[in-house]
Amino acid sequence: MSTVRFSPRPQAFTVLIPRALQPAMNALPTEVRQRVLAELFHLAARTTQERAGEASSFTYALRLEVSDCVVSVEMDDPRSRLMLTGLAWNRLHS
Repeated sequence: MSTVRFSPRPQAFTVLIPRALQPAMNALPTEVRQRVLAELFHLAARTTQERAGEASSFTYALRLEVSDCVVSVEMDDPRSRLMLTGLAWNRLHS
């Protein structure tokens, strides 16, 4: 008799900020950085709630604007990971 084990998916998405984007994140003014981070974590939490009970194997990209920052993220559902893939701050409006 063989035993099949399945690993439950994490209950929440992990938010990953790659090392290559860390200098751009650190260069943001404190208030802007806090808003961007808050939106990333909010998006991860909302995605976790929306996918509850659903089996999805999609990876998709999103682009959003937060405090004059253009933020690009990749949602990797199978890995339960939200990864920052791009960050551009428009200093002219700040």
